[in-house]
Amino acid sequence: MSVRRLIRLSLLAAVFVGGCASDFPSQHGEPLVSKAAFVSQDRARQLAFSYRRQAQDLRDLARRMEAEAFFSSGPSRVGMEQTHDRLQVKEVLAAAEDADELARGYQRQVPHGRLQ
Repeated sequence: MSVRRLIRLSLLAAVFVGGCASDFPSQHGEPLVSKAAFVSQDRARQLAFSYRRQAQDLRDLARRMEAEAFFSSGPSRVGMEQTHDRLQVKEVLAAAEDADELARGYQRQVPHGRLQ
């Protein structure tokens, strides 16, 4: 993978991860469900939709990164590069799971029977 492509993927991942993390008001290490602050019902619905969409986008990015790493893995790639690619995919998937947790937290604030 060329350096330009790696930089572009890194920036894209940073934008997605930054978008997911930008709504976190407190410190790291707390359960994510507590980070879903109490908001109005309409805002909770919008945030739940937004975080679900971000999670799906991050999963798609991780699949794409995984496929690129698989298809570009050849004799020219050393083990460190492959390990680095796997770690990046795991980080993006972890960010997707964080976004899903936030979406579930906000979804709990939406009354039952309310359509999205």
